[in-house]
Amino acid sequence: MKRFTYYITLALILSGLSSCNETWNEHYTVEPETVNQSVWDAIKSDSNLSKFTALIEKYELDSLFGENYNDVYTLFVPTNDAIDRFSENAEVTEADIAYHILRHYIQPNNIVGKKKIQTYLLKFAMFDNQLGQYFYDEIPVTYTSPLYVNGRYFVIDEVATPKPSLYEYISENNLAFKKFIDDQDSIILDKELSKPLGFNEQGDLVYDSVITILNLFEEEYFEITEEFRVKTATLVFPKQDVYEEALTQMALNIGSGYSSHEDIAEEWQQDILMPYLLEKGIFENQLEQFEIRKGDTLKNILGEDVILDYYPANKTICSNGYAYNYDTFVVLDSLYMNTIRNEGESFLRTIGKDRFTWNDDVTVVSEETFVPNADFVVTASNDSILKVSFDKGYEGFYSVEFNTEPLFPRRYLMVVRTHMDYGGLFDIYVNDELVKTFDYYDFTKYRGIIQSEIPGIRFIADGRYNKFDFWVDNITEYGEARIRFEYKGPSSSRFNGLLLDYIDCVPEGRTHLITQNP
Repeated sequence: MKRFTYYITLALILSGLSSCNETWNEHYTVEPETVNQSVWDAIKSDSNLSKFTALIEKYELDSLFGENYNDVYTLFVPTNDAIDRFSENAEVTEADIAYHILRHYIQPNNIVGKKKIQTYLLKFAMFDNQLGQYFYDEIPVTYTSPLYVNGRYFVIDEVATPKPSLYEYISENNLAFKKFIDDQDSIILDKELSKPLGFNEQGDLVYDSVITILNLFEEEYFEITEEFRVKTATLVFPKQDVYEEALTQMALNIGSGYSSHEDIAEEWQQDILMPYLLEKGIFENQLEQFEIRKGDTLKNILGEDVILDYYPANKTICSNGYAYNYDTFVVLDSLYMNTIRNEGESFLRTIGKDRFTWNDDVTVVSEETFVPNADFVVTASNDSILKVSFDKGYEGFYSVEFNTEPLFPRRYLMVVRTHMDYGGLFDIYVNDELVKTFDYYDFTKYRGIIQSEIPGIRFIADGRYNKFDFWVDNITEYGEARIRFEYKGPSSSRFNGLLLDYIDCVPEGRTHLITQNP
């Protein structure tokens, strides 16, 4: 029994030693014996790397490699042929050289896959170990040196260039996108760094202010101006020439004198087009081209599922992610050709529970005061309506004027959904031009059937709601139209006042989509 125990114990000890040895080798890869020489001297001794060493000396970076060996370095050294090829088109700058130097030591066997490494230039590069084949910013490593007393070097057959951040890429490739980002800089009071000084006459706390600039785009999406070791993003956005070509085609589709990308209002690009492209164009991590396919559903950086309607092209490696151009880019006509709906309640703002007042840009002129409301109506377009009730038989003057959503210059059919029992006789103006006089008694007179301006189309009552329409021809530039309802008298309406569910602005080219009771 004792002998059996002895053999088992010995086997366990040997097994334990073997296991420890495997664990040691797994975590501490054995490196070749250190060569008792400076890494700088080793590089200088290789005649095939002489042009790199000459540039190091030209920019006085050789002072890094002092005799005390206090610091360690890793260098990615392009061959003479690589520098010659690069020099045919551009000068090798000091920044380029600094981008090939790291102020730390790399043990490549301990890196699996891709790892961002910070260069002496302070920008990040990408080191990749693919089953023992090394790459520096996707450039193959052709030689790995032994470890010297103050570092090691790798030989590459191309000159690596410092990679732009995503913001720097955008600044070079789409000025409209850059402006969209820059315009979201906001100045905020940093209360943690600011010192309270006391109270002013109004009782507000006054600070010895420290102001911080916060970019709302970076807060919502990704800090594209910053570089991180582990955090990256993928951006897909059309470059300037592709972007402008698409806008030019959009301008030609609109007509009305539009013929160039320069005719498309910057306001529309910033408010409509940019958010749409960003929703479908920013993703977490570095996605390869085969991972981004037209028709696929991907989760964007906001965590939303989006269906891709493009193919990416021309990958650019950035210091904090990947950037792609569009293979082809067309502005969807749904972004600029569809009906624009103006909800009635959108002209109001809340001032308390079930209490409303007009927005600041609404102008009301009246002989008496009438309080507007946003009533909940389950069958309304957005579950609520705008309602202003007058006294029965009110004969005084009342006018309300408000802005539509921005419109492109062209002819529109404006369709008003309203209540057949609340009204009177109204003159309706668009941009100070009388476009329609409507008597709400017509709903009763014609038994809830109103002839549209479109031949063959009739609006039919939907419960007690119905519609009427009118043409507008005086929108000559992109922007908000100004609509004014002027009350002319009570007519024979059951109740007097104004009730609006919505006003649709239908481009003339889309009026064929109007049905009898849309």
